[in-house]
Amino acid sequence: MARFHASIAERASEQLGLLRAFDLDQLGLSERQRRTCTSAQLLVRLGPGLFRHAGFPPIHEQRLLAAVWLAGSGGALSHLAAASVWGFDGIRPGAVEVSVPLPRNPRSVEGWVHRVRDLPAQDVTTKGLLAVTTPARTLIDCATRLQPAQLEEALDGACRRGQIYVPHLEWRLEQLRASGRVGVARLADLLCLPHRDRTEESWLESAFLRVLRRSGLPLPRIQAHVVAEPGGKRYRLDACYDDRNLVIEIDGHATHATRRQRQADAERDARLVAQGKQVVRFTYEDVVERPGYITATLATLLGLPFRDRLPSLSDARRAGN
Repeated sequence: MARFHASIAERASEQLGLLRAFDLDQLGLSERQRRTCTSAQLLVRLGPGLFRHAGFPPIHEQRLLAAVWLAGSGGALSHLAAASVWGFDGIRPGAVEVSVPLPRNPRSVEGWVHRVRDLPAQDVTTKGLLAVTTPARTLIDCATRLQPAQLEEALDGACRRGQIYVPHLEWRLEQLRASGRVGVARLADLLCLPHRDRTEESWLESAFLRVLRRSGLPLPRIQAHVVAEPGGKRYRLDACYDDRNLVIEIDGHATHATRRQRQADAERDARLVAQGKQVVRFTYEDVVERPGYITATLATLLGLPFRDRLPSLSDARRAGN
């Protein structure tokens, strides 16, 4: 048996510590040798035809792969589990979830099994060893499980990273519209919001726009270019209300952190003020933790009423998880 230890461990190391009956067949282990390995607790049986090598302790990624393999042919990681694998903004790793096409009903999966009528090949892809629903299908599946701000945050981030191609998502939503799925309608409504025809330059700018939408304040012009004299130098503004000569800058930690960057910001602000513009800056903390401060400030500057309290992005995330 000792001669098999190295080959078993090597194969397991390539698969997050997991081994299928198929792998043991390839390694030449007989049924008797497999029983010896399990009785000696070298191999821990997880389900029909699936084992964990004792030298590889359980981790979340291993649980995901085990669920997909136990789901069998046609199954895929899905819903919030797939969203965390894709790294959607605002989604934390959580429960294991897989989808399988009807009439299949695997009972050995440790997690949440969704038995679905429609799981075509176009909605399933691979990420490493995992079969997983595509980013577009994942968003559709998650739409009813997320708060509106969370869903928009996930969509914005996926678009910005190139995981979602909006025309394809719209095409898939149109295909599923007749199904009556609530998630389809929610995503379709989200795509119709103002500024959904462009990609914000940063996550922070996307989050800023979400704050304004929730408050009911008018949306500014985004990433506008102006010429600031002297010298005719062009500046890109994060946002501006042209009719009020009001410029808004959103300062993230990475792009406004150094002394030289702050000096450049101050020089640019001075030139914009010299043109008769008013400049207001909001920070990452303002956007994430103090949306009410943003809306109150802008409402005052615009001469509009405002809501006293908006839930922070942190509050929204906690409410949805």
